[in-house]
Amino acid sequence: MKRISGIILLLAAVFLLSCEDEGDNYIKGSLAENYDMSFDEARVRLYPSELSIEYVVDSEQGEKVALRVTLRVSGSTLSPGKTYDLVKQGTVGRGQGFGSPLPAMESGEIELEEYSSEQGSWVKGYFEAVFIASDKSRQSLRGGFSADLEVVQ
Repeated sequence: MKRISGIILLLAAVFLLSCEDEGDNYIKGSLAENYDMSFDEARVRLYPSELSIEYVVDSEQGEKVALRVTLRVSGSTLSPGKTYDLVKQGTVGRGQGFGSPLPAMESGEIELEEYSSEQGSWVKGYFEAVFIASDKSRQSLRGGFSADLEVVQ
C-alpha cells in the first residue's frame, strides 16, 4: 500500500511540475498555431498617439516584435477597467521582418485591468481578436500582458 501511495505522490509531483504557468504574459488561440508567436518578454509603451503592447523576441540581430497590439489614444484618456474596440481604435499585427502579415481582423477588444499613464506604472490587461483567414475560416487570438509602462516621447 505504501508503494502505491508513493507512486501516486510521484505521479502527482511530475504532473504539477509539467504544468506550465503562463503567467500574465501569453498569446494563445488558433491563429497562434499557424503563426510563430513565441516571445521572450512583453512590454507596454505609451507613445503620443498610441498605447503599444509588444511581445518581443531577443535575437542575435537585436529585438524583434512577434506581435504588436496598439490602441490609439489621440484625443482620449485611457482608463483602468475599461474595454476598447480594437477594430475602431487599434490594430493587431506583426513587427517588421517577423514573418507574414496577419489576416484581416474581424473583431477585437482590449481591456486595461490596471493602467496609469505615468512612466514606470504597472499596466496589466488582456486582448481578444478574431481574424478571417484566406479560406474564410475564423481564427482566434488572445493574450495577456503585464509590464511597467515606458513612456516614449
